[in-house]
Amino acid sequence: MPVGPSLYDMLLGQIDGEPIANFDDRTLEALSVQQNVRRILNTRAGALKHLPDYGLPDLTNIYKELPGSSNALKRQMEATLLKYEPRIRAIEIAILDDNDPGLQVSFEMTCHLKRTGLVRFGTYFVPPGVFRSERRVREGKI
Repeated sequence: MPVGPSLYDMLLGQIDGEPIANFDDRTLEALSVQQNVRRILNTRAGALKHLPDYGLPDLTNIYKELPGSSNALKRQMEATLLKYEPRIRAIEIAILDDNDPGLQVSFEMTCHLKRTGLVRFGTYFVPPGVFRSERRVREGKI
């Protein structure tokens, strides 16, 4: 499952071993946004002293109170991503029903990018407090 370009891949001019030239601009932007979303959601607020609200708060209490706390987590994700991912104009996050016993809560994020339109990500909160993200492609669209 592709997870988006790493800095190392970008320096080598490839994504998952495929040359960057094989990707259109919309796909490259979607992969870049996905990588930044993953970075933001996996950073704990306060970890960057100069940006104390960058990332999410300690997820211990949210984790203990799931699924009831999933709405608070959703609102926090929306606010943080709108503030720290400048390519996102608007975002809608839906809580998904998921029967996977390894996942605590799942979301689908529909991001309205300023330049290239819609992109959707499945975002999964996996113990011990790590977010996993994958791009969702529907009918040939990002």
